[in-house]
Amino acid sequence: FILWLDHWTSDWRVRLLSDRLAGQHPRIAIVTVTEDTLAAFPYRSPVDRAYLAKLVERLDAAGAQTIGLDFLFIRPTEPAKDAALAAAIKQAKAPVVIAAADRRSAIAPRETNFQNQFIGRSGARSGYANLLTGNDRIVRYVAASDDPRFPKSFAVAMAPDGVAMAANGPRRIAWLLRPKSGDDRFLTLPAHLLVPPAGQPASPASAALMALLRGRIVLIGASLADLDRHRTPFGDLSSDDEMPGVLIQAQVAAQLLDGRDIQRVGRVSFLAILAVLALAGTAVGLKFGFVGYTVYGGLLTGAIIAGDALLFLMTRQFVPFTAALLALLFGLAGGVVLRRLPR
Repeated sequence: FILWLDHWTSDWRVRLLSDRLAGQHPRIAIVTVTEDTLAAFPYRSPVDRAYLAKLVERLDAAGAQTIGLDFLFIRPTEPAKDAALAAAIKQAKAPVVIAAADRRSAIAPRETNFQNQFIGRSGARSGYANLLTGNDRIVRYVAASDDPRFPKSFAVAMAPDGVAMAANGPRRIAWLLRPKSGDDRFLTLPAHLLVPPAGQPASPASAALMALLRGRIVLIGASLADLDRHRTPFGDLSSDDEMPGVLIQAQVAAQLLDGRDIQRVGRVSFLAILAVLALAGTAVGLKFGFVGYTVYGGLLTGAIIAGDALLFLMTRQFVPFTAALLALLFGLAGGVVLRRLPR
């Protein structure tokens, strides 16, 4: 229950107080492989690698700063198509980063071997794709590195040189709310509008859309109802309850580019806050007895919530709500007990 309460209050903090840009993020774009994209192919998974090769070539020609492929390459498909994608990645002027399955993914040895061979043959950068979920299966953190072959996460591997890297531990995601303009957080374009599948006519808007991607980090990933979707702290707000993995990776990449971070208050400050709350609770319980425990305890709890919100807005730091509440309640209970002792 204690862990659930901490998560619950944290999720509401995210929903109400996270950063909100005026418009779409200026440095990141997403290219989505959708059902309409896949309709022209004889199979859905894995995504046709010759088609991914064309996407990489076109995005590179359009001047993308970095290209991220949020797909795992752990099994061979058609040899010619695998080779075409590896060649497109190797020949690209822009860095190309692929998502990797590290040892936590428990893939078969033959899949590990193919992944290693593909990374070596293509010359791609790689980063582990793992996100960290709680028992409620909600993504709140990027997992820490757990495999020396992949010291960086997928989002960190896409960050330009000079951008601060993630700490050696789980990083709490600093989510972006939908922008004030009402648009998506990131420029998001269906892949088939940029590069038509073989035999399909090109979209008249293709050239204009490609021009929008110049100078951006471009993530390519699936936006499908049954693949790589994750629960988020946004709950039932709009359509944000489940996000495609590529959108979550874009959130993390944006956090790194913007230098945004969310941290618990430092240890000394944390202990000092708990001590103040415990003393305040004791004083109220000692003066007002059980009335203080029921009535004034509620007021103090409201003050904790308001103070935490103000702290988060000003510093992007927070105090774990459960710890603060327990300090207050123990103080109140102690004050009530002391009040009843014979004097």
